[in-house]
Amino acid sequence: MALESENSSLDWLCLVLAPAVLASMELFHPAHFTHAPGMYAYLSAARPYAPAFEALGYSGPHWWVALHLIQLPMLALVALGLWRLVDGVSEGVAGLAARLSRAGAFVFAILYTALDSIGGVGLGRSILDLEAMRAAGSLTPEEAAGAVKLLDAVWVDPVTGGVGSFVSLGGSWAAFVAAAAAAFALGASRRAPWPALALLLFFGWELQISHAAPHGPAAFASLMAAALWLRLEPRLRVFSARPGSAPSEAVGASFSVGERILVDRTIPLDRKTL
Repeated sequence: MALESENSSLDWLCLVLAPAVLASMELFHPAHFTHAPGMYAYLSAARPYAPAFEALGYSGPHWWVALHLIQLPMLALVALGLWRLVDGVSEGVAGLAARLSRAGAFVFAILYTALDSIGGVGLGRSILDLEAMRAAGSLTPEEAAGAVKLLDAVWVDPVTGGVGSFVSLGGSWAAFVAAAAAAFALGASRRAPWPALALLLFFGWELQISHAAPHGPAAFASLMAAALWLRLEPRLRVFSARPGSAPSEAVGASFSVGERILVDRTIPLDRKTL
């Protein structure tokens, strides 16, 4: 895959547009509310900015549903972009790393789809339904309190919960594996410059910590920056020198993901050998 290839529109969509959308949205994805004031107590109403919850603001459960509905296709595109990053890398240890990266991207897509569906869209709609039933007076206070306890328990479920669960931690670590293995594969096969690889690693690490603010915005901004670096890096310059001669500049092909960097080396002639 290359951002300059015939499929460049798809690559821009997966590695630039989707991360840009996610980086912007995650600025309004709160964190650290599980224990105080509690999931339901926090998510059931709009909240202004508060440093303890990281997000710039929270507009209420309708936003929680919309946020995760948008995340579903955007994260699928990111997973596809990670998959395509290692197109054409198939030989040696770099090829093994590329296959590991694709396995990580596949698991990331599956687990984050489950996470956003259960802890995002499903939970948000349940909060809205419960609030509507309370407003209509169709629940007794005891029934409403029991429903709130149930939703709080769903949020911390060890398998499908929104924090510390199998789908949450598994998806986050899968994203890190996908990014780290892709960086290794591209570096080992000399298909990308080191700053782009560093940004790719930073993306994986930050997303492994959390996709909520502030780590999520930092992660997706880094992925976008890595993709832009790969696309816009114009030339590779290599300096080589022989004993007794000045270094000469060699200009290689433009960096592009999935295409081997070719370098034309120009070596000054040593007249003593003529």
